[in-house]
This record gives sequence, structure tokens and C-alpha cells, in this order.
Amino acid sequence: DHVYARPKPGSNCSLAEYKPNHVPSHVKHTLLFVTEIFSSIYWDYIVNECPIGFSVSSSQGRFICACSQSVSRENVTCNITSLTITHNGLLWIGMYNTSTSFNATANNIDACIINEDCLLYCSPNPVTFQLNDTDTQCVDNRGHRMCGSCREGYSLLMGSNKCGQCHDNYMIIAWIALFAVMGVLLVVLLIALNLTVSVGTLNGLLFYANIVKLYEPVFSRKGALPVLSQVISWINLDFGFEICLYNGMDSYAKQWLQFAFPLYLWIIIIIIIQLCKRYGKISRLMGSHAVPVLSTLFLLSYTKLVRTIVIVLHKREVTLHCTNESVRSVSLWYEDPNVEYAKGKHAELFGFALLVSVVFVIPYTLFLLLSPFYEKYLSNYMLLNTFWSRFKPIIDAYSGPMKDEYRFWPGLLLVARIPVLLSATLVDSFIQSQHFLLSMLLVVLAIVLSLGYCFGGVYIKRMNNVLEVWFLLNLCIMASLSVVFTDDSKVLIWYNNCLSVFIFSFILIVVYHFYLQISHMECYDALIKKLSKKQDEDDDSLLDVTESHLTVDQQRREIIPSSTDYVRRESVVDLF
Repeated sequence: DHVYARPKPGSNCSLAEYKPNHVPSHVKHTLLFVTEIFSSIYWDYIVNECPIGFSVSSSQGRFICACSQSVSRENVTCNITSLTITHNGLLWIGMYNTSTSFNATANNIDACIINEDCLLYCSPNPVTFQLNDTDTQCVDNRGHRMCGSCREGYSLLMGSNKCGQCHDNYMIIAWIALFAVMGVLLVVLLIALNLTVSVGTLNGLLFYANIVKLYEPVFSRKGALPVLSQVISWINLDFGFEICLYNGMDSYAKQWLQFAFPLYLWIIIIIIIQLCKRYGKISRLMGSHAVPVLSTLFLLSYTKLVRTIVIVLHKREVTLHCTNESVRSVSLWYEDPNVEYAKGKHAELFGFALLVSVVFVIPYTLFLLLSPFYEKYLSNYMLLNTFWSRFKPIIDAYSGPMKDEYRFWPGLLLVARIPVLLSATLVDSFIQSQHFLLSMLLVVLAIVLSLGYCFGGVYIKRMNNVLEVWFLLNLCIMASLSVVFTDDSKVLIWYNNCLSVFIFSFILIVVYHFYLQISHMECYDALIKKLSKKQDEDDDSLLDVTESHLTVDQQRREIIPSSTDYVRRESVVDLF
């Protein structure tokens, strides 16, 4: 920097300014002033090395500290005076070891710098920051390495990826109790209404709800109305509202909870099935709905589990530029780059995700898609037949509403979710990849609709075919309008309208299932008979009134029967 020689008070001296132009080093330089009155005046000084993130640059014949090679890229500027770095956003520049505190002027520590695109939680606006305070680059109260975790004093919220403050550490007990009760109520509701895949009304509905949940930020940046979004979240076994479960919650704990709730529902229904086998009263109370409910919970959980597995297994390679001029690469967990991939605590989550994939996701997908082939060609073998007989009731719940030649259709709808799910989960930015994601979705929907049309309806009941086409067309309209309109307000209006139609259709399906259940009850039959009897009595009384006021022609026809009257014949069924 500048070296100044200031005059004594009361002396007639002018300010002398000198700008050193030396390469930063540990060499001592001397500044010498020769005056006419006094003896020579001199100062010793050392030109300090550039701090971390800066390096020496020769510009217009002068040596200055500019952006180092590890920081320098397009739209990045450095200011040595304020020790700040400025860029246009969606970028993260900082130290690899963010836990080590240091001064912005430090130049002698062994450090490695990350300079990577950051499209998830980094600010999209221009930011100015110092290397010892990189949280300025983050949004939603996030911080640390690549904005992967919450800042100090904040916790990750359930229901979103935002960070918030927890005000009561004991609320976790209330939330766990609430979710435990909600899980039991959900299972009871599915059993009571037979709201299962065995009826055939839920396949298109669940496909629609899964896609909308995955593509929610793609369809509309502002999000749907809270009520509509809440229903979609619940169908996807998600919380739907932002809550702070406990103080200090991070992405690692959140992914464990994403696995926990579906598994909890499975345990409930499996216990009910075992009780049905053991106790006749419970079996009569549940009827034949227990196994179809298990099949329905598998389908409800599938998208949620696969998405969680993809998030857990998603890896990011990050390049480190170190002060000793070495360059190396490290593997970090994409969801939280503060965690090394498949090491430490992530290794346990990584192993469990692989276990769920091998035990549930892969076998479930193959069984549902290839069940007709398996049943026709492989079930004849003794060993495979024993294995198949255990899982056949679960598979039959899906294929029961289908025509025999299209029993593979539920598996096809399941596979159709995979490319949409992977593209929506692995994409870096929903905004930058919006058209790609919508094009992918429209292609998948076009294939599914075309196959359904070529098959001429895959369900036995015409109503189920109409329902599925209705949900798929609604989804096509939603995706097409998101492509056509560029005005966010118009897109939001159409998005909410399409979701409102879906919610109304969902309510009608629930009412239909409720009607099917009560129509088999004795009290319902008795009520219908009572109403019919009352109607017959009203008709008889009305007939008595009309008979007492016969016209002349009617009285004449009663006396003289018409020749056009026919004698009723006995029923053919009675004859035989």
C-alpha cells in the first residue's frame, strides 16, 4: 500500500506520497528522503504477500494484488483495498475447510479454495463478500460450504429445504405423537373406505399427484395455493407445511425421517394382517381390505422412497485449488456438501439407501411390471411357485381391475415415473432446466396416452379408463400451459385451476368409495327398503285419489274390456 511521510505541526512541508512497485516478498526495502536542511530521512518497509484469494498481477507496469487463479472466472472481480470478492450470483467461492476461522488478510495458511457453480441454495443476485465470511452468498438462512447447511442458530425445516429457528426443544415429542396418530388414521381410513388400488380408481390419481409434487417448482415459481399444495403433499406422504422438528436438524437427519414414515405405515398394516390371521373377529372386521391396503401403501411410498434414495446417492465432484498450487478433487454429498460422500455418518445413510433399493425398489418394480410373464412361465417351478404364492395376493390387488391381457399396466405406470423422477431430482436448477423438464414430462404423457388409446382401455370398468385419461389430460394441460405462457401470474392461475379440478375429482372418488362401502351394509339396505316402502305407500294413496275421479271413458272401459288387452304369459324361467 502507500507509505506516507507527514509533516510536523507548524512546519512548512508538503505531503510526500510514494507508491512502492515491488513484487511481494520478505525482502526489506528502504525509502530514503534527502533534504537540504536536515539529514536524510528513511523508512524500512516490506511489501506483504497477497492474501488468500489474491495473487500478484503485473498491470501497466505495476505489481498489484488481483484475483488469484483459483478465484478468477467470468464476472468475478476482486478488490484488494476492501479485501472483497464480487460475482453475479449462482456461484460459491470459499474455503474447503470452512470450520477453520482466519483473518481476511491472512496469507500464510495452508488452504484450498472451492470455486463452483451453486444453483440450489446460492443467491441468484450479485453478491460481495470476504473469504472469511462466505455465508453472504447463500439464501434461506443457509451457510457453510456451498450453502449446504443452515447457519448457526438455525435448523432445517420439515416440509421444505429452508432453515428456520426452533423456539421449543420439547415440540419434537408433540410432533412425533401427531405423526404417529396420523399414520394410524391413514391406515384406518384406507381400510374403512377400501380406498385401495384393487378398485382401480387410484392409479391415475396417484400418478398425477406424484408428478405434481416432483414438478411443483417447475409448473409455477410462486407455488400453488396452500390448501391445494397441502392435499398434494399428503397424498405423497409428505408433511406439506414447514415445521421445525428439533433444534439442530440437518439434511442427514431429514433423509432418515423420509425413510421412517413409509416404513412406519408398512409396519402398521403388516401388524393388522398378522392379527387378521390370528383372530377371526379382526379378520371379519377388516374384511378383505388389509392386503390391498398394503399394496396401496407400497405404491404411495414408491415415489417418495425412490426420490429419497436418489438424493442420498447423489454425488458431486468438487475441484480444490490449494495455496501450494496443487489441484485435487474430492467427492461430496450433493444435498449437503459439508458431508463427504460415503464417508463418516453419510456411510450409514448410503448403506441403508442401497439396502432399500435392493430389498424393495428393484424387486417391487420388476414384480409389478413382469408379473404376467412370471405367473405364466415361472410359477410352474416348485421353488418359484412357493415364493410366488406369498406375493401373488399383493400383485393381484394391482392387476385385479385390469383386463387379463393388460395386467402389466400398473407396472408400466410405475416405470413411467422413473425418468420424470430422476430428471426432477438430479437437475441443478428448475428455472434453467424448465423447458427440458416439461418436454420430458410431455413425452412420457404422450407415450402413456398413446398406449392406452391403442389398447382400447386397459381396465375392465369403463369408468376407470375415463378417470385415468382425465388425470393424464389434466397433467398435459398443466405442462403445456407452463410452456406456452411466460407470464408467471397467468401460469399460476391455470396451475391453481388444474389443481382445483384434481382436488374436486379426488373428493368425488372418496365419496364414490364411501358409497360402495355403505351400499353393502345391512343398515343401508334397511334404509333403502324403508324409503321404498314409504314411496309405495305414497303412490298407493295417490292412486286411490285418482281412481275416485274417473272420467266417463275410463268408467266405460272398466265395464267393457278393450279388445286390445293381452293375457300375461308365464315367465320362461318359471316354466323351466
